[in-house]
Amino acid sequence: MSSGRGSRIISSRNVLLLLIVSGLITCDYARFPRTIAVIPRTTATEFWEAAHAGAELAAHETGFNIYWNAPTREDDIEQQIALIDKKIDSDFAGLVVAPTNYSALIGPVQRALSKHIPTVIVHASLPIPPGHGLSYILNDDSETGRLAADHISMLLRGHGRIAVLGLNSSGTTSIVRARSIEAELTQHSPGIRIVEERSGSSNIAEVQQIAQEILIGHPDLNAIITLDVNATEGTWAALAALRKVKKVKLVGCGQELDLMAGIRHGDIDAIIVENTYEMGFRAVQSIAAQLRRQQVPDRVELKPVLVTKENIDSTEVQKMLSVNWRMIQ
Repeated sequence: MSSGRGSRIISSRNVLLLLIVSGLITCDYARFPRTIAVIPRTTATEFWEAAHAGAELAAHETGFNIYWNAPTREDDIEQQIALIDKKIDSDFAGLVVAPTNYSALIGPVQRALSKHIPTVIVHASLPIPPGHGLSYILNDDSETGRLAADHISMLLRGHGRIAVLGLNSSGTTSIVRARSIEAELTQHSPGIRIVEERSGSSNIAEVQQIAQEILIGHPDLNAIITLDVNATEGTWAALAALRKVKKVKLVGCGQELDLMAGIRHGDIDAIIVENTYEMGFRAVQSIAAQLRRQQVPDRVELKPVLVTKENIDSTEVQKMLSVNWRMIQ
């Protein structure tokens, strides 16, 4: 009997200790600021508004608020740095950043980490290893390249001449996609030849001019693969200006609503869509988990989806394209 009674006393003490520890963690968690700063590359585009919707939903589910702000241009590095620095000096629970530049954002992110602000980098990586409050939620850019190459191969039946447009030296995203396209075509579709690779621009009019130069310089071109949203927009405009829409195949990246209309009309053959909605959702969830002292993955790569006229209205694709963050209350 005494042994059983002793066991019950020990068990009760363990339960009491657990409740005390849980209470301390809960109190500690509750005293953190309740706003997470999310600073994408730019605002007012469907590409990042989808991330906004995902972040707002995760914040609603975890009891946080979202501060959302970004430069008006994707190439405005100084403005993004200024926004990050301002939030570092404010009372915020965490930081989510989609960096405009591979190297320029190192300093601001390191400053955030030095102040023990949980930080999640989305979309494009930085040359800072994860850990100590830093994690990454990225697109699988190698898969983006493979999807583009495979779809072009199917459209051209394994033979043809193509161009790749949108290389950008300010980050690794476009480089990884381009190298993946090359490797996939070399291995599985050697009959398709890349006749030109060109850099892009944040200015769509400039990209249109580059695309028109390619099309005029290669009148026998069969298709163009574009590596980002600006390259896709500019190339579509060039095809329209030269009356080559539907004559030259276009497979691009970027989920702006007008590009989705281009798919519906048959002007664009496919768009590879990043799951920025899921990026925003998981990033906020990750910060909430870190504040609860839970472990989170150092790096997550989300699979992109090839969107065509056949699957554009599917539930999966429509969720990825959702920008209705104002409906989340």
